[in-house]
Amino acid sequence: MRNVELQVMPTGSEDHAGAGGPFALLQPKGRPMMAYVEVQNVSTLLTDRASVRRIEQRYGIIRAQALRPRESLELIEKPRGQT
Repeated sequence: MRNVELQVMPTGSEDHAGAGGPFALLQPKGRPMMAYVEVQNVSTLLTDRASVRRIEQRYGIIRAQALRPRESLELIEKPRGQT
């Protein structure tokens, strides 16, 4: 699909910006961006701009630390067990 881009975090990256837990950035039509975060069995919807900006920055760091899309595709398509 042309509108989907996958980036894989290398398994050797034990200490990366995504290790703090899952989150999702949400952009409702006609409304400011929001962030949904889950940490230690607690889920929160963040709407204040400063908090959402921090999550956006973390997302950017995660993308920078992950493999590029082409490298991710090659890793995904590699037969299991090959390195």
